[in-house]
Amino acid sequence: MNLNQLHLFITAVLLTSILFLGACDNSFDPTDRDNGIYSVHGMLDLLEETSYIRVRDMNAPFTLDATEELDAIVTLYNLDSGDSFQLNSDIREFEGVFLHTFTFSDGVVPDTPYQIRVENSIGLELELTTQTPTLPELQINRENDACSTPVNLVFAPLNGGTMVLRFGLEEDQEDRDGRWGILRVYDSSRYTDQVSLSITPHRTAEGIANAWGAPCSSLLRDGYLYLAIAHYSPGFYERLNDEVTDILLTTQQFGGFYADTLAIPIDTSQ
Repeated sequence: MNLNQLHLFITAVLLTSILFLGACDNSFDPTDRDNGIYSVHGMLDLLEETSYIRVRDMNAPFTLDATEELDAIVTLYNLDSGDSFQLNSDIREFEGVFLHTFTFSDGVVPDTPYQIRVENSIGLELELTTQTPTLPELQINRENDACSTPVNLVFAPLNGGTMVLRFGLEEDQEDRDGRWGILRVYDSSRYTDQVSLSITPHRTAEGIANAWGAPCSSLLRDGYLYLAIAHYSPGFYERLNDEVTDILLTTQQFGGFYADTLAIPIDTSQ
């Protein structure tokens, strides 16, 4: 799976957690601030034009009638600039309930604290805060483009977020998946202020294809080694991938994210 498609995958994960909650006892005390009045599932995407945040009243039964209206004002705050944005929602029916998805299209600032506040008509509220990831400049250092020449990659600066990298031979297409290697996960315990790694294109391509000894030209047929990049707010990737031991924790999934793909040109004749 291309990490550019990870945005869709995460959206599916967040939606699954909402539906999973429907099978549980829906009897949270609306005055219990530890449990929260609402579930909030969403991300602030640094590269996409629009970010999506889904909000649900945890005390409403999972029926069409009970979920059609949502007693909530959703506000996003940029805690650095002091700017606030009251978000509008899109309402869609799905699997027997109405989903309320709030959108933000004013641009997400990297390495910035944001807070989402959801408040109902009697003043009860839920607040979640995140620090968006940086948008590091990638440095690529190599002597030449030869397939056998090591490539040194440096991502800097970072702010404690988790970076996930994946090398590939082919990008995903609409009608078929690409050819990708293993996920390389770099959380804050594996770096200080930058992520650096060195790879040899030929060896990397051999490993992805599991074709040791194959010529580079047969592995990188279009002359590129692809690098899929995903970068998350501190702790956000880990929360999305944690084994669910407390269903209440799945009701508070909010963080920053972006995904991109880099095509590294390779001279496959060398």
